[in-house]
Amino acid sequence: MYARRAIINNFGKERGQTAVSVIVPARNEAENLPKLLNSISKEQEIEVIVMDDGSTDETQVVARYYGASVYTVENDTTWQGKSHACWQGSKYATHDLLMFVDADVQFACDDSIQNIANQYDLQGGKGLLSIQPYHKIKKLYENISAIFNLMTIVGMNQFSITKSVNNEQGAFGPVLVTNKQDYKLTQGHLKAKNQIIEGFAISKAYHKYDLPVNLYEGQDVVNFRMYPQGYKALVEGWSKHFALGSQITKKSTLMFVFLWLFGSPGAILAVLLSINLGLLYILLAITLYFIYALQFHIFIRRTGSFNLIASLCHPLLFTCFVAIFFKSWLDVNVFKRTLWKGRRIDL
Repeated sequence: MYARRAIINNFGKERGQTAVSVIVPARNEAENLPKLLNSISKEQEIEVIVMDDGSTDETQVVARYYGASVYTVENDTTWQGKSHACWQGSKYATHDLLMFVDADVQFACDDSIQNIANQYDLQGGKGLLSIQPYHKIKKLYENISAIFNLMTIVGMNQFSITKSVNNEQGAFGPVLVTNKQDYKLTQGHLKAKNQIIEGFAISKAYHKYDLPVNLYEGQDVVNFRMYPQGYKALVEGWSKHFALGSQITKKSTLMFVFLWLFGSPGAILAVLLSINLGLLYILLAITLYFIYALQFHIFIRRTGSFNLIASLCHPLLFTCFVAIFFKSWLDVNVFKRTLWKGRRIDL
């Protein structure tokens, strides 16, 4: 399920400076915006557009302080999620290359935007390029996101041995890159008007016109820190994404995911069953537990700065994953509603 990797690796290749319009949908992002805007190089031809989507904090003041152009998203309840802000933001962009970036994203270095533009140039300067940022954490509870973050990446089937050239590829939402002509042709975020998870709908529109859709991991290029507000925000955020996303994931990839995940409770069960079988069986079961923990650690460290304690306690993370996934499933299939940025969205 994670046999392949896709990392932006054109560092050091000189292709000149690319003019880029960075479009940031923002709702109550006054705390996140300084980190993002400070990480954008001031030496390149980069236009920053912040689309304020009904914020009640100092989002507009902060964005203007850091030199961004700020516009207010028109109120339209027929749109769901951030797609309306992105679609309107594209209309203000003056450069041909559009980069839609979530407010909690940070660029890892001054050359990140240019390196991403170079990677887009390598796919012919057309279609859609999508990046899942590397997940930086600071507090212990944030390790709960480890499995969710990993499943977000492998669930796209970009990195699985079952991937084929004929697969219609989905797209990650935090960082999307496209050119203005293709965006208008496919109608971009307008195609995701009624979607909570916009990446799937947008990528489908690009596939319709036989345009390439390429996915990358964000390590050493773009980072984010999800849900620093606390455990409640973490549960709400992953509940919004996960049951919906799993409905679109390829079945063979889901099979790999669930087989691998159940290795965690399986390892615990092996240890418990070995207790009455003698020392050799106990040592074997403990060895299997730590082998799984090592593989778990290797996988989650590809996607974020999750620590070794989280890997050693993988059954606890598995339990949290199951509980949040079940809540997500109830929200989608029973209650038919979810929350996003304090808004209730009926499904």
